[in-house]
Amino acid sequence: MPKVKRFRNPQKSTPQPQCVENPLAQASPSVEAQPIVSSPSVEAQPMVSSPLVEAQPHVVMNPSPTNETSSQQSETSTQHVGRESSSYWTVDAIDLEGAVKKIKVKVRGVNNLPRGERIIVEFDEVGMAIGEGQGVLAGYCGTLATDDNLFSINFERWSGKTGMPNTYFLECFKEILQPRFCFRTGEASAERYCKLTLGRKWAAHRQNLWNEFYDPTKTKNEIISNVPTGIDRTQWAHFVTYRLKPETLEICKKNKDNRNKQVIPHTGGSKPISRRRHEMFLETGQLPSRGKLYIETHKRKDGSFVNDAAKAIAEQIEVGLAHSTTNESEVSPNDVVGRVLGPEHSGRVRCMGLGAAPTNSFRNTRLTATSSSCSNQWQQKYTNLESQVQTTLGALKAYMIMKEGKIPDELVVFFDPQPQQTSDANEPESPLGTRGSSGASNI
Repeated sequence: MPKVKRFRNPQKSTPQPQCVENPLAQASPSVEAQPIVSSPSVEAQPMVSSPLVEAQPHVVMNPSPTNETSSQQSETSTQHVGRESSSYWTVDAIDLEGAVKKIKVKVRGVNNLPRGERIIVEFDEVGMAIGEGQGVLAGYCGTLATDDNLFSINFERWSGKTGMPNTYFLECFKEILQPRFCFRTGEASAERYCKLTLGRKWAAHRQNLWNEFYDPTKTKNEIISNVPTGIDRTQWAHFVTYRLKPETLEICKKNKDNRNKQVIPHTGGSKPISRRRHEMFLETGQLPSRGKLYIETHKRKDGSFVNDAAKAIAEQIEVGLAHSTTNESEVSPNDVVGRVLGPEHSGRVRCMGLGAAPTNSFRNTRLTATSSSCSNQWQQKYTNLESQVQTTLGALKAYMIMKEGKIPDELVVFFDPQPQQTSDANEPESPLGTRGSSGASNI
């Protein structure tokens, strides 16, 4: 049978995604890279032919640097707030013994880390990854998301009833991500962030495939027969069928219309806003407010705003920051961004990045509201109990007068309101004050 000739949409020039080797084969420690040599002066085994050779750890040869060397290193560390190089990532790595060291690694070198060595990924207070470790993690998740052996493209969406089973992600997280990354946060927070990252990368991968191989001049069968390199034929057929459904085409049209309504682009590029926020914190020593982040990510390099709409919003934010009487660095629905741009949509928070939602970003506001609500509830309960005590004492007094004709002398203090009126700080041993409080707490 003659081989089918591949064709692409001549109007599209997006490069075809590369097929990534399934890292599940390397998930077990028994098939990792060569064991770490005990001597720190001995480098990893040379692999000249492998593109992962640049991922070898950067080991400091001199264990006791001079004062001059230490000074130079300190000066260098203060100069690099962002990424040191665009060719590699400089990250902290931890081994099986808990020793931490700096290494220089590329995304494609993560699978070549020494046995037991993991890249440290720091997280901020709202559960978002920061630092250069975030860059390595995001890039590595991108290689995993484009592997159809791990995450099939024939599912209609990332999650939900018609989406990919959660077991696919959990298997990837347990067997691939955790052995290679040390998440400095709770496991639930790490899982949530990784799942969001993988989901976004997976969706982008599918969209790139469609942009590259969809041709409106071709029939459905012709598109199905033109299988991209590295993609399973059956998965591709299901994917094309889903994309050509009338309801899918309608959703795509609505999404396109919504994107066209977004008239204010940002200048943050591919750098996540969580990393930019962390870098601004390192530069100033203070957490930047959402207002400052908005202004920072809507300016060009020359200091001008991307358009007049962004400039108008930024000017309102600057006025709000100048007259604010609250701590704007505390993320709140009532901060300057919330006042200028209005309430947040469900599931996201402006100027906070991937994974930020009102439930985890507005924690201080929620805790304050919850505390105030609880205080009001307890005050109401106390008032109700006090009313019940007074009603009970009144009924008991009426019953005694009816039966005995008077109140016994030893019980007068319980029913005489006069001591309660005169009891204050000068009379701490008032019988009414003492017994009344005790009675109220026991009812």
